[in-house]
Parts: sequence; structure tokens; C-alpha cells
Amino acid sequence: MQKDCSFWFLKNEHKIPSLNELSVCVNIKRKLSNSYWTAFTYLHPNKTRIELGLKGFGEELHIIMFGRVWTKSSVVSLDNWHSICMTWSKSMTEPKVYVNGTKVELKPQSETALHPYCCSVAAGGTLTLAVAHNFVKNKISIETGTELKGSLSLFRMWKQVRSAQEISTMACTDGDMLHWEKRIWNKAQDCTPLQDVTQKCNWPFYEVKLVLVIIREDGNKTNIYDAREVAHQWLTQALEEWPKHVYLHKVKVFPIGSTLTRSNGSAKGTTMQLFATSPGLSQFDCLAHLNVIPNADVGEIQDELTEILAKPYKIDHFEINTDANFIFIYTLDDLWPDLDTDPPLTGTETQTTTIPQLTSTATEMITPAKTIVTTPNQVAITTEVSSSTETTKITTSTPIMETTLAGSSTTFLSSTRSLTLNTTACSSTISPEGNISESYFSVNVNVTVNGSGDPENIITTWLQETLSGNGIQVLHFKLLTSSTHAQKRSVETKSFKVDRKHSLLSVTSHSCVFHAQVTTSSDIIKTEKMIHGLLEKQYNSETALLYAQPEDILISYIGPCPGHNHHTRQGLFSWPPTGVQRNTSLPCVGNPEKKAYRQCILDENVGALWKSPDLGQCQVVVNSVSDLEDITVTNDNAEDILLMIEDLIHENKNLDEYELSTVLDKLADVINVSVITPPLGEVIINITSDILESDSNLLPFTNSILNITESVGDQMLGFNGESFSLTAPALAISVVNIDQGNFHNLTFGVSSTNKGLNPEIYINREPFDGTVAFVSLPSEIQERFPIINNTSPRVQFQFYGVPTLFQTKNDPDGKRLNTFVVSASVTNATGYIENLKEYVAVTLHHLISKKKDQDVQCVYWDFNKNDGYGGWNPKGCWTYNTSSDYTTCLCDHMTHFGVLLDVSRTPIDEKNEQILTLITYMGCGVSSCFLGITVLTYTLLEKLRRDYPSKILLNLSLALLGLNLVFLLNSWISSFGIYGLCIAVAVTLHYFLLTSFTWMGLGAVNMYFALVKVFNVYVPSYILKFCLLGWGIPLIICGLVVAIKRDAYGMNTMSDSQMTLDDSEMFCWVQNDVVFYVSVVSYIAFILLCNGSIFLVVLIQIRNMQVNQPAGTRSGILKDLRTVASLTFLLGLTWSVAFLAWGPVKVFLLYLFSILNSLQGFFIFVFHCLMKENVRKQWRIHLCCGAFKLQECSEWSQTATVIPKHKPNPPNTFPFMASVRSIKSNSTQSSTVSLESSQNQMTITRPDLGFVYENSLVIPRARAGLMVLPYETSPATASGLEFPSRPWKNGFDADIYPT
Repeated sequence: MQKDCSFWFLKNEHKIPSLNELSVCVNIKRKLSNSYWTAFTYLHPNKTRIELGLKGFGEELHIIMFGRVWTKSSVVSLDNWHSICMTWSKSMTEPKVYVNGTKVELKPQSETALHPYCCSVAAGGTLTLAVAHNFVKNKISIETGTELKGSLSLFRMWKQVRSAQEISTMACTDGDMLHWEKRIWNKAQDCTPLQDVTQKCNWPFYEVKLVLVIIREDGNKTNIYDAREVAHQWLTQALEEWPKHVYLHKVKVFPIGSTLTRSNGSAKGTTMQLFATSPGLSQFDCLAHLNVIPNADVGEIQDELTEILAKPYKIDHFEINTDANFIFIYTLDDLWPDLDTDPPLTGTETQTTTIPQLTSTATEMITPAKTIVTTPNQVAITTEVSSSTETTKITTSTPIMETTLAGSSTTFLSSTRSLTLNTTACSSTISPEGNISESYFSVNVNVTVNGSGDPENIITTWLQETLSGNGIQVLHFKLLTSSTHAQKRSVETKSFKVDRKHSLLSVTSHSCVFHAQVTTSSDIIKTEKMIHGLLEKQYNSETALLYAQPEDILISYIGPCPGHNHHTRQGLFSWPPTGVQRNTSLPCVGNPEKKAYRQCILDENVGALWKSPDLGQCQVVVNSVSDLEDITVTNDNAEDILLMIEDLIHENKNLDEYELSTVLDKLADVINVSVITPPLGEVIINITSDILESDSNLLPFTNSILNITESVGDQMLGFNGESFSLTAPALAISVVNIDQGNFHNLTFGVSSTNKGLNPEIYINREPFDGTVAFVSLPSEIQERFPIINNTSPRVQFQFYGVPTLFQTKNDPDGKRLNTFVVSASVTNATGYIENLKEYVAVTLHHLISKKKDQDVQCVYWDFNKNDGYGGWNPKGCWTYNTSSDYTTCLCDHMTHFGVLLDVSRTPIDEKNEQILTLITYMGCGVSSCFLGITVLTYTLLEKLRRDYPSKILLNLSLALLGLNLVFLLNSWISSFGIYGLCIAVAVTLHYFLLTSFTWMGLGAVNMYFALVKVFNVYVPSYILKFCLLGWGIPLIICGLVVAIKRDAYGMNTMSDSQMTLDDSEMFCWVQNDVVFYVSVVSYIAFILLCNGSIFLVVLIQIRNMQVNQPAGTRSGILKDLRTVASLTFLLGLTWSVAFLAWGPVKVFLLYLFSILNSLQGFFIFVFHCLMKENVRKQWRIHLCCGAFKLQECSEWSQTATVIPKHKPNPPNTFPFMASVRSIKSNSTQSSTVSLESSQNQMTITRPDLGFVYENSLVIPRARAGLMVLPYETSPATASGLEFPSRPWKNGFDADIYPT
């Protein structure tokens, strides 16, 4: 006994999940008599009750479930080992308990029984062995006085109900949810398991799992196909060195990190460290099934086989290495006929399953634990017949722990104990008594053929002549691949011996399997001996000698089809165990007078197998989807429920919201309780496709459907190869397991989506005609691959062929989904995949051809929009290219992608579109040239830009020139496809557009100051502040957009209002609608509104002045029109046409818009350069020569001496003088009045405003050269006025913006 050994506590990472059924077995041995004892307790996670437990009072047994207690007296005696098993399912009212393989009747302590389907075992509780426990202040507290004083062994748990036969005949079989392994337990100090090797367990079937490292001499990686061949050859050669006879049944190789090792720690990492510096290194998970003939002790098999497989080997140019710490050897119930056979539809697995669940037994097996963990998991049974009862001697090798508590001890031994279980006579399926007309056996024989001829014909003839004559019929004969080591082995018989050299030339060994149907005997044991004896006999034919060693003959009885519950639309049928090739019947649920029939058949691969039932006489009781609501989904009935759902949906194409919600809930439950194998996944995908094609309202359930399909792909197990696809008429998913070391990029394509046909999926192929969706993933996503238990990364693609699934609660105005939807995701990614520097490229085919005036928008499905209903979001996606049939999107994240089409616009025919395009680009080109001339004129000719309006005009021309040039170069720069460059171009275009309108607005403000607020408006540093506003405000706006939402800029196609060259031409511009309408549309609308208001005020002011002029001095209508046109272009009022381009006049207004605005720069040149007299004179002075050259004269001195004449009303001559108080008066005029005593003249200079005043009338006039005097004088000293020498013009002057 061990001192101070108290208990074992289940580790947190192996928490028990929620269970609707279970089986628990434990072996205990009481050594000291105490009143109360505990085998184990599982406490509810809320710590309020014992969810599951096994206790006792003396020899009385107490079973605890959900706080209720059942008892059985006088079953647990002192100093004897007792195997106690309990099973429970949700449909049971009390658990079933078996002691030493025999069911015992329980007595409830409470009158309140469990109600069927009332409870489930809660997940996440705490489990202790040998003691009861509770929690005090969130710390575990052990109950004293109720501990087990003795030994405990083989605590195992299954997540399904085990039958009485399985419990009685496989007492050492390990659990599929909790194993008897020390690595899953936290052990108290000095509480390590003890080992007892006095007993042994012999067993023939084994499963080997290991991490295989293959190094190629040429430095190249080994592909999966070569790895499988190398692994098979290596195991064959390695097993030849073993003195034991071994039949290598199957070998499978998987990529490292596959589901075989998904939950098992650092196998990959540790193995890599051993050979990290070796070139050409490749790692794989390897699984093999062996048959050791004859049976041998499990412990010896594990030690010897591990030692052999841990040696390095070399085959051709491959070097094979393994690590003994990662070689795991387990016992199997039996050898599967073919590991390539698909797993069952519901994904039910045991430890013999090829591809295990993530939390199943198989995934727990591959651990660093070796000796104690991998002790035998099976039971070797010998039967001694004595009168009416049999003594079944069960030899077990089990880990057991010994503990001491309060002066007594509990022993948990890792030893081999011999348990003697007294049972009644076995049933007919094991050792039948009485007559049975037919019995079936599975026979596996390794036979040696010495001679020539076809081995299959020789062996078939041998079996027919040997067995058929004795009433044994051979069924389902199959010749398996020869075992190499068996072929090369020396063969010795009673009559002769063949040496190794001769064996290699003329002796071959073959393995065959078949079923034997026996009709001449009713005793199974005798029948087995008879078959064994017949096959041991040497057989001679004319061409060959055939024999089989006794240890090479394996015979097993094929039991009946197991009883199980079967849910159908005709009701629940509980089929009893039924013998092979026999029928059984049950009364119909809806009409007990009718019968349902079912047959147990003999399947060549599985053995006993239930055939589909005949329910033709039974009436349907599940008439609608709502009838499924009360059925709880379990692992056993998941397939049945799916078949019922599929049948109900085919009958009713229009599910209401309640029915659709029920169906989706059941699908989610199936995914949660089942392992998603390809067959099960196919059924779920077909049901989902039927839902998508139905007439149901899918709007509230879009997110649920997307989550279900994604869960299917994420949890898919059991498929061969690197990728697997499931397709249905409206839906397709594809999962790809990634070799992370060789990953560069990955593509997914879909074609042929004709109604009623499944789409065709292709991986890593270029798109071709007929492709409706194509996704290309960049290599950067490998940075987000999961790093969890060395799992292989998995990428999942989904395709949805029904756009109605993606209806939105609040549809974008005038936009609808015009493509199918495709998605890409990484299973268990390290984080949300977004902000990629290398973009995901998505090409989608338009459902309706896009017309040239229509816009498209790349979007993704945002699960959080519209109050959780989901909706389309353009963030992180932009249009790279588009045509009438296809759109290519670039996105910086992975999700569900689609393309929206703007159908709100009035279409424009192709001819008008081409004309508008030509006008736009030609107008912008012409404007750029003349704007350049205007800028050069006002920049080089200093006398033209001495007043404020001229400087404002120069800045406006610069802004418009930049806008036109960037617009013309945009498409060419965008064609490079460089994201950063595209962003820069879009920002620059946005900036120049805003500066252009800002300077138009500032020009209007200056005009307002000049004509409306003539006096008392003084602004220091007038032009400097205008420049800060004109160039600074747009800079601030663009800077904020870049800082807050940089992806608002991107690549898009130009609409007709954006003057496009080609409908599919790339164009960098503001892509986000919110940013566009806030920073562009609203800004321009505000400027145009202000400019229009000032324009009207100025026209009214001018009109009032003209009314006050004498009749003969008023200007003509043409001159007034010229003035209006000049102001219209300067203030940008022509841009307002864009806001009116709707409805039937859209085409006409678009022509007007394109002509006026693309030629805006040209009109500025005409009105303010070409038609300005002072500009023409400056050109002649500085640019012309000869007769055309104009000499600069006194009139360009910008001043003239005028002798003041007598005025009849002097007070009215200069009414404004009263307001000119000092040089610091509040006036934009900066008026300077000087008195020159020598000439007795008055001079007035107003450098910032080109207007002169006469007879109390403000006459707007362009002062071409009004200059600032080099000195300032006080108005009090003024004695004369100085004016330009140009003749006065009464009324309105067209040169409102002087130069």
C-alpha cells in the first residue's frame, strides 16, 4: 500500500461533455470494512448535486444520478474484485447496473423516478476517484470518512449505452470518452499507479499509431503517395525481424497534424526537433492494424514492437525514423475488413475507427504516455463448461492506483489481475444451448501455397472441397494482398520444411477472409473447433500443395444484429437483437394490428447488418415538421431525424417561420452531437439546399443557415485526400487540408449551375468559360493558420446558388444582388482575417448582364447588420474590374462575397454613352491647355495680378488645371493595379475637386464684399487668408478621410456621370458612399447654394444700379448676357446641372453637363484673357514684335490726373468720403487718400477693389492696373482724386473680375 495516497482528480482539459446517454465501468476491491465508501463522484458544474456517482454502505451498492439514489444490497464483498458497470440513456427512467457482468435490480430510495427525456448529464463538472468531494470557497474539499479503503482499477466511460453482451464479454475494453490512462488524471502526492505483472492478457488484434519521419537523400519533400508506399515497405521489413508471426492487415498514412493527432499535444513539434536540420524531411501520421498469431501478452507485444519500430530504417533513397515516445499501440476489438470503407453515416466511432472524433478515444490515444497508458484495452476470455453454469475467467492487465487515507488505503494498481466472474449459461450468440439451424462465422486464414497456378482458384477450390463437404458454405470470399514478410518467412510443417531461399522462389503466402455458414451443428464452440480442424489439414492438388498453420487460422462468431431504437415517420421502433439472415417484426405505432418487418443480413464487409425496415403497413404519425420538436437528437438517432426532415421538406416546399426554425435547430443539434462524416455532411447539405430552393421566407434565418453550412465544413472528418467537396443544386462546400510548408496560394472555382444540377467544383485550376464564381487566396493567409495541437490548417470554401438567401431587412436603395455568393474561411484561425496586404481576388458572374450606365459594388455579408439579421457591407472590398458579364473584386478580408448592381438609373444607349465619353475627355484636354495659358499669363505678367480678383482667378485656374490633369491620368495610373498608388491618385483627385469649388466660393465671397458690403469691411492679410482657406480646407477634409477611413478610397468603375471612357475602365476615386456624400456631394452642394445665392444678389444689385442710370447710358442686352455667362463659369454654377440629371431629360442634361463643365477652363480663358482689353495689350507689349508690338505708355501707369470740375451739388459728389476716417477704418478698400500740394489734386487708390465711384453711384468696373501707391496719406489731407485714364462707362461693366 502507498502511504498518503488519497484520490485522483480528472484534469480540466478532459472535462466530460454534456451527455444524453453513457456507460461507466470501474473495478473495485474493498480491503477494510467501513460503513461508507466511494468509488467515484461527478459533481454538477454548479456544485449543487452529484450528477453521477457510485458509492456504498458496507456490501450495499449505491448508484447516484441527478441527485437520486438507487441501491442494491449484498453485492460488494470484502477482498474480492468486483466489476461494476452502469448504463443510462435519456429515454430510461433509471440506470442499468451490472456487477461482474450480471445485471442487478435496483431499488430506488425515492418515490420520484426519472421521467424519460427529463435530464442530461451536465458538461464541465468535476470528477474524483475513490472519494466524494465538494467545494468550499471555490476550492475542492474532500469528504473524510467515505473514502474507498482498498483498490480501484479500470475506470472508463463511454458516450453511448453498451449492451449486456459487450459488458460481460469485453470487461477490459477501454472507454471511448474516458480511458484508463494516468495522463488524464491529476494525482495526489505519492499517488502514482502501481504495477503488477503477475497476470497477463493475451490478445491478437492491435492498432499502431506513430509519427513517421521520412528523409529523402535528394533533399526533396516526400509526397503522401510515396509516403504510403514507403511506410508499407518499412513496416513489412521491420515486422520480419520480429520472431512472432504478424499479419499486416492495413497501413494508412495521413498528413502530419491530421485528425489522428489533432488533440494530442506536441507530437509534431517534438519529432521535428529530432531532425530539424535534415534536408528533405517530411512528417506523417501513420496508422496500422496488426494480427499477431497466436495471441500474445499485450504488455510484451507493446514493448517488443515499440523497440523494433523505434529503430532507424533505410529503403532505397528514403531514411525512416520514429520516436519511441510517439509510438502508441492499442488493442482492437477486431480487425476491420477494409480501412478505406467510409465510416457510418452518423459518425459513431469506437477506438477502432480509422478517423476518430476530436474528443473521441482515438484522439486521446496518441499521447506521450507509454507503459501504463497503453496496457491492454481488451479482454482475453477462456471458457470452462461445467454443468448448467459457466465460469468465465477474464484475464486483464489494467492500471490500478493505491491510496491511503486516514490510516487506511485505497490501491490503484497498474497490474494484471485475474477476475473470476460467475455467470449463467451464455446466450446463443456466445455459447448457445439447444438447436440453431444456421450459424455464421468470420474466418481469416493465412495460407501457404507451394506450387504454380492462380492462387485465388487454388484457395477457392481448397475451401470448397474442405468445407462444403461438411455442411459449411463459403460466402463472400476475398483474397487479400499478400503479406511480404509472410512470403519471405521460412515455412515448416509436420511433413516437410522449405528453406528461406526456396521459399522466395516457389512458396507464396496469402491471406484470405470469408464467411462460413454452418447448418450441421448447433454448438458454436464445437463448430469453431471443427472449422479450425478442417483448415489445419494439408491439402494436395495436382499443381500445388496448400496448408495453414494452426496459429494462422482465426475464427470468430458473427453475432446477431444489435437491438436499437429507430426513429421513422411511422414512429419509434425498438428493434430487438436479431440473428443473421433472420426477420423480426414489431407492431405499428399508429395501428398496432399492423406489423413492421426488418431483416438482419450478412454483409461481406461488416458482418451482421440491419436492412432497411419494411414499414408499408404502418401509417405515418410524423406528419409535419412540428412533430419533430419533441424528439431529442442523439448520436444514435441523428441519421433517422435527418432522413425524416428530408422527407418532410420534399412534401412541403413552403415552410413557415416556426417550421423552418425547428428544422434549423435540429440540424444544429445533429452537428453538435455527431461527428460530421462525408455521408452525414452530404445529407445536411442536401437538406439545406432543399430549404434554399423552397418557397420559404429565408430573411430571418440567413445567418443560421450560413453558420450551419460552415460548421459542416469545419467539422468534416473521415475523407481521403487533401480536399473534399459536397455539392447540391443550390449549395456547395469544399474543404482543403493545407500543407503549410508548401502553401503559396489556393483557388476555388464553381461552374455549371444549371437549375436542378449540382455545381461543379474545382480546386487550384484557372477559371474557364462557364465559371460563375472564382476565389484566389493569397499566401499571406498562412500567417493566420491555427497553431493548435499541431493540426493541419484547413481552408473552407462555400458557394450559394440562391441569391434570395441574402435578402436584407433594409435593402439599399436601388441596389440588388446580381451574382451568386461565394465565401472563404480558415478553420480555427488565430484571429479574424482582415487588413490583408495581399488581397483576396473574387470574380463573380452577373446573373443579369450589366448595362454600361449601371454601377456595381463589391460587398461582403456582415452578420451584425440590421439588428443581427445580416446585410451587405462594402468595407474592405472594392471593384478591380468589371464588364457586362463579370466583376472582379479585391478584398482585404475573408468572408461571404457578392456584387450589388445599381438598377435605379435611367439607362443610356451605347451611342450616347460613347459621344458623352468623347466630349468629356476632349473637353478636359482642351480646358487643360487653355487653363495652362491662363496660369502662365497671370503668373508671368505681373501687372495683371496686382488686385485681389486677379489673384483669386489665378488660384482658381491652378485648381481646375490640377483637377483636369489628374482626371485625365487617373485611368492610366489605375491600370497598374498598385493599391497605394491608387489611393494617392484618388486623394489627389478629391483634393483638387474640393479646392476648385472652394476657390469658386471664395470668388463669390469677394464679389459680395465688393458689390454688397462695400464699406466698413476690413480684413487684414486678405489674400493670405483666402489662400489658407482655399487650399487648407480641402487638405483638412482629405486628411481626415485618410486618417479615419482610408479604405474609403479605392478602385472602382466610373459611371456615366463620371465621364467614362469604357464601362469596365478602372478608376481610382472615393468608393465609400457615406464619405462620398458627406465630403463631395454635400460640400459641392453647399458651395453651389452659396454661389447661386450671391449670384442672384449681385444681379439684383446691378439691376438696381442700371435702373438709376440715365436712359442713354445703359448697356446692351448682349453685354449683360456676356457678364452673366462669365459669372456662371467663374462661380461653377454649371455643375448644378448634375443634380437635375434624372428622368426623361437625363440624356439632354448629361450632354449639357459634359460640354459646360469639361470646357469650364476654356470659357475662363475666353472671358478673362481673350476678351479682356488689358490682357490683350499686355500680350502685345510682351509677346508681339514689329508692327503688332505695343509700346508701354502713360496709361499703364495706372493713374491719371484729372482736374476737378465744378459740381452743382458738391455734397453728393463723393458721399463715401464721410466713411473714410483713417487708414485703419473697417474697409476692404484699404483706401488711401493723398493730397499733393504741388498739383492741387486729390488721389484715391483702392488696390483690392476695381470699382470707381461717380455721382454717388457705385459703378462696377475692372481696374486693369490699379496699383498701390508707395506711400500712405491721410484722408484729411486729400485735395484731389486720381483715376485710371480709361474713359468712364456709365452702368454695368462686364469686366466684373478685373485683371
